[in-house]
Amino acid sequence: MHFLYRRINDLNHYLPETNRWFVLLASIPVAISAGTIFVYSIYGTQLSDRCHLEASQSANLNISTTFGSAVGAIFGGYITDLYGTQIPMLISCICLTIGYQLLYWQYQLGETSNVWSLIFAMFLVGVGSVSGYFSAIKAVTVNFPTRKATAQSITIASFAISSLVFSIIDTKIYKGDAGAFLKFLTWFSGLMISIGFVFIRVEGLIDLPEKTTQGGEPNESTSLLADSVSLESASEISEKGTLRTQGVKETFIHPIFWYHYFMFAILQGLGQMYIFSVGFILKALHYSFQNRSEEVPSLVHLQAMHVSVIAIASFLGRLSSGPISDYLINRLNSQRHWVLIVGLTLMLIGHLLNTVNITSWQFHSVHLYMVVVSGIIGYSYGFSFASYPAIISDIFNLKHYSLIWGATYSATTFGLSLITKIFGYVYDSNSNIWDGEEYICGKGEGCYKLTFQITSGMCIFVIVLVVLYINRAYNIKQHR
Repeated sequence: MHFLYRRINDLNHYLPETNRWFVLLASIPVAISAGTIFVYSIYGTQLSDRCHLEASQSANLNISTTFGSAVGAIFGGYITDLYGTQIPMLISCICLTIGYQLLYWQYQLGETSNVWSLIFAMFLVGVGSVSGYFSAIKAVTVNFPTRKATAQSITIASFAISSLVFSIIDTKIYKGDAGAFLKFLTWFSGLMISIGFVFIRVEGLIDLPEKTTQGGEPNESTSLLADSVSLESASEISEKGTLRTQGVKETFIHPIFWYHYFMFAILQGLGQMYIFSVGFILKALHYSFQNRSEEVPSLVHLQAMHVSVIAIASFLGRLSSGPISDYLINRLNSQRHWVLIVGLTLMLIGHLLNTVNITSWQFHSVHLYMVVVSGIIGYSYGFSFASYPAIISDIFNLKHYSLIWGATYSATTFGLSLITKIFGYVYDSNSNIWDGEEYICGKGEGCYKLTFQITSGMCIFVIVLVVLYINRAYNIKQHR
């Protein structure tokens, strides 16, 4: 790893100069490329149909992606903190290219495809989607220390809008051809990440001793990291031994870390389960209306539309979360956790709406209703998620930010695995109609209603946890 780091440093002498605005701008194509992890909603059902996968097997692909993102988050975070941002960018470029190429090959094989190859491909997509993306988040955090949530929201919002961009490309250029679309993702995702490799150059902790103790001149990225840490220390850290000064080991055994880890696991599960499963929800509703006299749009069209709605809503949620979060801190001297309360309340509303009996309605009404549901859940997920990187940077040591945030993000694996498994079990248990190729659920909202009754309870539980933390933090502040 050190050899690769040195060779990249040699290469940097030939790359164009960069600054914090270039870093912020370059984080956008990186985030858009990384956001292809959610484009699975576009090609997922076609991939499942062509490869003859059951809902539970498709759920395993989602879990594999999430596990890959957890691995990429932890190891990518460690590499970012130690060696800087460029090696994780390179990892993302390679993993995304290979992952989508494998998916393309397996899609071409159809029913003779290998499930384990599909799982491995989705694992690589997961690794590639977060390694460079989280490096970009670390870079904008370091470059904009006093407005980090606002800067982060631009990068994070770009991640969310990715699925809309690729949904348009899929429908307008490739006409819903999943095979051709996967081939496009193979080369395009790597190309976008390479922009970040060139312009996002924030060095890691390995450079700080060399540049400072030997009297050498630090470069811009090293100075930014040191200045950011110093700024945080002066303004936020009042006593030695707090979470803001603790090392990685002390952080990972602290109850506050695990408290936020647990909350984040459920938050991610609640939001991503719907994003990954909306195709199956629409499939159930679409089937229940097929034998009626109403004209019903194609399933592919409906799925693409909802992917777009979720993407736009999540984009707006993430974009609005940052400025509101910074306003709470800088103007009201309050806590960012209030953003979670608002987001989770909206999430609860969206999940409760999925428990309503709607198959007796006209399809036009059902269609509008589900668009509203997708919009609410998409916005609430984006709004809540975008606040978490800044929350982590406020609580813990910024020197180890990428590793701590990456470890926190690994909670997604457990939250999404649990809730996706619940969805898959409920959906498969209601799929009792054989159409000659697979079992189909013909019960409309009955295919998934129980799942959202359970997740609504989870929403309430996490809201209570956040309120308890806010109250605890307020009491500690009052006694100082």
